[in-house]
Amino acid sequence: MYFITGGSFNGKGQWVRKHFRLKRSDTEWVRLFTEGLEEVHPSKTVLVLEGLEYAVRSALLRGNRYVRKEFFQRMEELKKWEEEHPERKVIWIGSEIGKGIVPIDHISREWRDVTGWVYQDLAEKSHKVWLVWYGMATSIKG
Repeated sequence: MYFITGGSFNGKGQWVRKHFRLKRSDTEWVRLFTEGLEEVHPSKTVLVLEGLEYAVRSALLRGNRYVRKEFFQRMEELKKWEEEHPERKVIWIGSEIGKGIVPIDHISREWRDVTGWVYQDLAEKSHKVWLVWYGMATSIKG
């Protein structure tokens, strides 16, 4: 698995397309801004999951108290799927939301905290992790 994080609108998606030389024919690109992670069932050899922070927020807003645990289990399932065939790849993209001023309201603070924990789990499970700012990537793992 691969994890790419960085600022919002800083070129993460474009960098992923270019770095991994993705083709539409073998890539399933899922935008988690509008759908939950539980609805993802890979149908192509490369699975890109973009907007992880919004999937976390959506789960929290639905009142899910086990967000981190459930995301961890889903990561495990997708990693297992990836490892079944050498050509498969799972690429996660999530914007950095933990820097800056700590939010005052409870909901935003919980979103920031849980997203940070989910990202830590994902970084640990991933083969490689990159930080992308302004379209330029820095490898932080692998």
